Amino acid sequence: MATDRHRLLVSFTPEELERVRPQAAQYKLSISEMLRRFALGQHLPNPADFASAQSIRDLLKINADQARLGNLLKLALDESDGTWPAPMVARIDALLVEIDNVQTALKANVKELHHQIHPRAAR
Repeated sequence: MATDRHRLLVSFTPEELERVRPQAAQYKLSISEMLRRFALGQHLPNPADFASAQSIRDLLKINADQARLGNLLKLALDESDGTWPAPMVARIDALLVEIDNVQTALKANVKELHHQIHPRAAR
């Protein structure tokens, strides 16, 4: 398949290549893409955004774990034969409320982190 793109050959000394590789890795780009963006004056990704994005993924995983835990507790209550003592049921209900509060806080933190990465995004 024909392409209208042109390929350029850039040569590096071994020392230069050892300096360029970590820079491209820092931006999570190939060396070619990093050089193309630099040559055209285009935006290079902010490495701090990668850490924030990973933090969001981590928080969302915790949120999913909390949801699973809440669902397991609800299932335990639904499938019980009614012989659980009232203090145990009250304690499980309190745990469900606490899980919901943690999830609410996690979601707020995720939204705040997302807004920090993408300030123009709607809140």
